[in-house]
Amino acid sequence: MKILIFLVLFPIISFAETLSVALYENHDDYYKYSRSYKLSWDLLKLATEQKGITLKAEPYLWLRGLNSVESNKVDALLGVSFSEDRKKIGYFSQPLSVDRINLYSKQSKSLTLEQLITKKVLVGVTTKSIGEELANKLGFMQVYRKSSSFKVFDLLIKDKIQYAIFSGSVANKHCMIMELEVLNESCMTAMQPSLATTTMHALYNQTSRVKGIAKEIASAIDKLINSGKVKELFLESNYSEQEYKDWVKLRDDWLNQNN
Repeated sequence: MKILIFLVLFPIISFAETLSVALYENHDDYYKYSRSYKLSWDLLKLATEQKGITLKAEPYLWLRGLNSVESNKVDALLGVSFSEDRKKIGYFSQPLSVDRINLYSKQSKSLTLEQLITKKVLVGVTTKSIGEELANKLGFMQVYRKSSSFKVFDLLIKDKIQYAIFSGSVANKHCMIMELEVLNESCMTAMQPSLATTTMHALYNQTSRVKGIAKEIASAIDKLINSGKVKELFLESNYSEQEYKDWVKLRDDWLNQNN
């Protein structure tokens, strides 16, 4: 009888894992107002539940989260846009959501992106963000870096800088919070077209243990897609059915390129 009990319980004990996750600072606000962040968190939670993986999550400052993944002090950071440079830091999950990156100003501007670059305007970005990478790639000459997106947003609202680069979800979160507490007028204007459409991921550290957990989570997400549950999460997060279809294509393309 003891041998039988051991054989039944052993697989459960063997695969029971805990994943430490760095969330965004002000996690609750992002979850409420950022659809890509909400979707990423809901999908990660659901996939880990399917595999019996326990999440140990707490908020981190952005740079602390990145550094903690790189130094293996935390297993994963949620809400990371994909870039080749970040592949040096950690191991990317498959895409969990999608977001657009825009150049924002406090008021609508008539200048084109090319004119703004030529005029050498000052643009604010979060340090080590996709916004900083895009600003450098596009050729902005004056890039003002701050350690958090809220600090960049605060400078823009106070007219200390004229432009800033954010994801749509981050911009919406800041505007909703500040509009409720401070602003009585429109918040920011996004220049069109978007600078980029980016997939959002969990960034895992590169230890073999965590990579193994990441692969288990990926297999759970595959099953959730096939069951239709991921589509439900998209619609619950205020994405349209077409945006879900676009994400599926982006995900397939990303997997083909990165596996």
